Amino acid sequence: MALLEEFASKHLFPQGQGFELITQPSELGWPDEDIPDETALKIVAQDKALAVAWTQTKGWVLEWERQARLYLFKVPVRFWDGTNVPRSALGMPLVYEHVESVLPQLMSAIFGDDPPFMTRPRPSTSMDTARANSALLQWELKQAKVKQEVRLGLKYMAIHGTGIWKWGWTSYNRERTIYTRKAPYKFLPLPGGGGVRLSQKGTNDIVPQKINDEINIPTFEHRNLRHILVDPSLRTSDIRQGKYVIDLQYPTILDLDKLRDFEGYNIPPRSELIQLLFQAEEVPPQNPLEVRSLLFQEFQSMPRQQKSTMDKTQQPLELTEYWSKDRVFTVLQGKLVIRNEKNPFGVIPFLSSTMADVLDAFYGLGIANTIGNEQRMQQGVMNGYLDDFSLNLNGMFTRIRGSNVQTQQLRMRPGGIIDQDQKDGIGVLARQPLMTGDVQSVLSASDSRSARRTAASETSVQGAMPSGNSSVTRTATGVNSLSSGTGTRLQAIVEQFSTQVFEPMLENFHKMNALYLRPDQINRILTKELGIAYQGDTLNLINGQYDFDMLAGSRLQAKNAMKQSLPLLYQFLLTEPVLDSLKANGKKVNVAELVKMTFDVSGWPNMNDIIVDMTPEDQQQAQANSPAAIQQAQLGHTAQLESIKTQGKAQLLTQDNEDRTGREVIRELLRNGDKSALGLS
Repeated sequence: MALLEEFASKHLFPQGQGFELITQPSELGWPDEDIPDETALKIVAQDKALAVAWTQTKGWVLEWERQARLYLFKVPVRFWDGTNVPRSALGMPLVYEHVESVLPQLMSAIFGDDPPFMTRPRPSTSMDTARANSALLQWELKQAKVKQEVRLGLKYMAIHGTGIWKWGWTSYNRERTIYTRKAPYKFLPLPGGGGVRLSQKGTNDIVPQKINDEINIPTFEHRNLRHILVDPSLRTSDIRQGKYVIDLQYPTILDLDKLRDFEGYNIPPRSELIQLLFQAEEVPPQNPLEVRSLLFQEFQSMPRQQKSTMDKTQQPLELTEYWSKDRVFTVLQGKLVIRNEKNPFGVIPFLSSTMADVLDAFYGLGIANTIGNEQRMQQGVMNGYLDDFSLNLNGMFTRIRGSNVQTQQLRMRPGGIIDQDQKDGIGVLARQPLMTGDVQSVLSASDSRSARRTAASETSVQGAMPSGNSSVTRTATGVNSLSSGTGTRLQAIVEQFSTQVFEPMLENFHKMNALYLRPDQINRILTKELGIAYQGDTLNLINGQYDFDMLAGSRLQAKNAMKQSLPLLYQFLLTEPVLDSLKANGKKVNVAELVKMTFDVSGWPNMNDIIVDMTPEDQQQAQANSPAAIQQAQLGHTAQLESIKTQGKAQLLTQDNEDRTGREVIRELLRNGDKSALGLS
């Protein structure tokens, strides 16, 4: 209890103290200095209140609600006056149709290649190092589920006009189970003591084994517009340019307890967390930006700040995370500062992009903004037509009454009766029905206007031919012009997303790898996870300088052009005049690098399985089949033949000399008359 009271006296501020003004110089601090927790609490509470008031005053909360209604194309049910007969309430899914048509085009443009980016090394970094870094980043993109998070963020951007993402780093230990076979032997005891181990092969006994994995990976997640508060003075769609960003979160005490091992957090004892939990039940946390209409409750989840279970350990607490370029503050329940430190990244860890920029504003225009009125008009025209059709099917009647003076205002309704003075008694009220062709022409014109505003053309995006009497598809030139115009507009959106979100994300992932990944972890990922035999120093990979380009649109076309130019490059570089000229200048063609380039642009990931090291037998055979070895063998064979010829000539010469010597001896003996030496008497 004493420990709890001591913690509360140092860290827990009274409710509402954060709204006291900063009046003392001692409460301030330069970016390179620490500031008191009390000052951090005041900055967070007052900036949060300022940002909430600005967002509500500008009407963004209500505007997001209207945009969500348009996307869901739900129309309130109305009734004919004075009856319980419902009128037509047909929703026209125009916004939904355009969002779901544009979104696949954006995703295919962003992730049109694998990997969806290219890593270009700067002059001080080798290409092999850039390839290894690219493979590492590609693995991290999959671990962080970047593709899924990009899709969800783009959906916010398409509907509401602005998409927000948050990046970071997480480290934790994960226990998992692996299965191994029992030892492949059995122990046979001996009568006199001891024993021997007998080998047994093919055992089927499986033994589970627990192992711990240390996980260090980047994180990337889309953020709901209602969960993020931005600097009200921000005048650009790039959220990184703001003075601060506030992230409103609602963790449980179990989530907070896991933060004890993270550097920079000062998590209170578990008893204090439980006490805060019971205080939160007395004054439930509220996020004024998450106030929703009750009209479409069937599509909504429960608000984050409300408890969804009776398990108190799973009930939410209010957590306000404040980021600036210099500092990061985290306040729990509006009165407990659990993090107060310098920003470890040096930048605001949020990224944003818009469908269409608005000058001097952060929030942009989305599809619901540009064609929302068209959908309302289509719904009004269609439902009015159906109401008129219903009136013609269920017409109104007239009947005789005592006076022709009506006692109240007359309203049209199916099956209604108007009292009047006439001799014919009950009759049918004559009406002029609407023309179906007029309704269709109005809807077609609205569809055409909507397609022009959102770049979701019927031909190239929605898969339908232009409606009306359009002649654009009569020639190939017209079709190409229509498709290129739509593609250019969508390409502008992709380029902005690339500049403000995707490429900065890759740069920040690379910087975090240098901060948090150890060299042995990088080697494990490259070898065990990716199967890349990187021979360089991992420090060179971390310290390398790279430029990241997203392969989308024109850049993807540039890569395709590189693919097509490879055969020409091979033919040019491997010709004999080029090789001779390079040799004369002390240079050569690096064929191994050409092979790597081929695999880079082709996208095949199995280069290490195709290009492998030679075995000793392969090396011996290669040496034996080399031109030098063949020439040496030929020279040896020629020398052997010459040696044999020389030996034969020497033998013949020796034999001839011996014969000549014998003849000379015989002649000499005959000349001297020594017949006895010759065996003659």
